[in-house]
Amino acid sequence: MQDIFTSLHFLMRGGFMMYPLLVSGFISLVVIVDRFLLYRKIALSPAQKQTWLAEILAGKFTDVRKQSLEKFSPLAAVIAVGLQDPKQSKDLTDLAMKNQADAWVPILERRLEILDTIITAAPLMGLLGTITGMMASFQILSEKGINEPSAITGGVAEALIATATGLMIALLSLLFFNYFNQKVKNLIAEMELASNQVMEATQRFAATARNQKE
Repeated sequence: MQDIFTSLHFLMRGGFMMYPLLVSGFISLVVIVDRFLLYRKIALSPAQKQTWLAEILAGKFTDVRKQSLEKFSPLAAVIAVGLQDPKQSKDLTDLAMKNQADAWVPILERRLEILDTIITAAPLMGLLGTITGMMASFQILSEKGINEPSAITGGVAEALIATATGLMIALLSLLFFNYFNQKVKNLIAEMELASNQVMEATQRFAATARNQKE
């Protein structure tokens, strides 16, 4: 507990800009946890995806659709729409799956713009804190001259805490921002692949049905 209070005291030595910096760091942490929980919730295991693909190719559309409707997942939603009516025209099925995928993109990208803003704002807030701290140090220098160098160097050291904190917050936010962006791209690619596979399976089913009638 004493170490925590010591760390907080050290951070507060960075000046008044430490308050918005710590708030931005907390917001960044909340967004990171929120996105992690969402992407974990909507993820389908590789085994589940392989099982569904095999069943789709085997023509078990009703079974796969029922299972996919029970999942909160962009991939499951696209598959469910694509298998809604295997006899539906290719263009309508393709459009329905595309619309479903497009509807999921804002959900996947939600709150990432907050991280993007913090990546830009945190270093600037840290720099502003350093500048105001340096101004205070020069004020001490003008009032007391060089007779008290410890007061001047102490003020400079405290001013640099704000810059270091801002850079650290921005760096961590940037790492997770890039990770989440790649995660979104992978999910979009999975939806596109699933759409193609569903289209292939339903068209094959329709062709087989036509041949049987003939």
